[in-house]
Amino acid sequence: MLQVIGIGPGRPEWLPPAITELVMNCEILIGGSRALKLFPDFTGSQYSLSGDLASSIEVIRNALLEEKIVGVLVSGDPGFFSFLPRLKREFPEERIDVYPGISSLQFAFARAGLPWQEATFASVHGRELSVLPQVITSPTAVLTGGDNTPQKIAQLYLDRGYNPDISIGNALAYPEEFWATMDAEHLAQEKTILMNAIVILYPIIGQDAKQSTKQGLGCRLGIPDEEFLRGKVPMTKAEIRVQVLAKAQISKHDCVLDIGAGTGSISIEAAGLASEGVVYAIEHNLEAQELILANRRKFGVTNLRLIRGAAPDVFGELPPVDVCIIGGSNGHLADILKTAPLVEGGRIVITAVTIETVAQGLKLLTDFNYQDIDTVSIQAVRWKAVQTHHMAQALNPIFIISARKGEA
Repeated sequence: MLQVIGIGPGRPEWLPPAITELVMNCEILIGGSRALKLFPDFTGSQYSLSGDLASSIEVIRNALLEEKIVGVLVSGDPGFFSFLPRLKREFPEERIDVYPGISSLQFAFARAGLPWQEATFASVHGRELSVLPQVITSPTAVLTGGDNTPQKIAQLYLDRGYNPDISIGNALAYPEEFWATMDAEHLAQEKTILMNAIVILYPIIGQDAKQSTKQGLGCRLGIPDEEFLRGKVPMTKAEIRVQVLAKAQISKHDCVLDIGAGTGSISIEAAGLASEGVVYAIEHNLEAQELILANRRKFGVTNLRLIRGAAPDVFGELPPVDVCIIGGSNGHLADILKTAPLVEGGRIVITAVTIETVAQGLKLLTDFNYQDIDTVSIQAVRWKAVQTHHMAQALNPIFIISARKGEA
């Protein structure tokens, strides 16, 4: 049996008796060295978690094979950015009992004296700061860590032209606890070392909020082709662009990957849909790269990141994404589908102009266990006025293949 046990802030006075009793009934206890010290009377076997989680997984696996009762100690609450998802993936058939603790989120909102039922949450521990919402519209709790300090978060919003109020909680419940509320400008200059802190970002109000609505693109689909800066780079036409984005089913918090972004027309509109997420546009053509940046400036899009290079070579620069749109693969479709950093259940959309590419795409999606595979072909006709008549101007037919990533 595997028990995942939350130890809250990691101080003995914040441990409920029920948690202590659970631990004492375990035969093997796994956790960080500080967590293990909370239970000096434990008489079973103990293993200290380290940065090498794979070795800890093997300890757990061997203990379960021996039908031992294994307790895994996690700081805070197991349901809030903890080791639990990894354990669920590693032991899908095993019974896993989860026992709650007080999360850093609860502690921070309690310190602030605020309810948190309508708050939003994020973590930048091991993730890019680009996962943070562009504009803060509700109290937002953020777990920090590593190089992503509260000071860097403050500077990020200053660079975006905002100066929100921020509460910072570091080492909550410990004698050296740091708790303060200040605006981003002051936090960016704070000299206190704040490692693994949690911050609460407060909504941007007043003139800052009004300015954010003026500057942002918003959810605008089917932007007329002539509004984009194009040069000699091919561009997905508005009629097709709308259908591609409809198949992508982008939500406002999504991370989106646009492969073969061209002028950036799909990336620009995707950024409006993922208003509190981020869009990564991969493009290897130098002229196209400059057009993406120019269109980003023209439309005032702040959550679009250009990735210079070709897929799949640049995938190592990317975090996991929720949606992947493939507009061009340069003959590497198999490698792209196999290695794209798409989360399980994430959406993928492929556009193709030849039947051969469609056939290859359908076979690869099936081979790689993609689910809900769907194919449509679209041909749009524009009717242009010629004197007193309207003449048909047919656009090239396009195939759109969409699917959802299944289990590896």
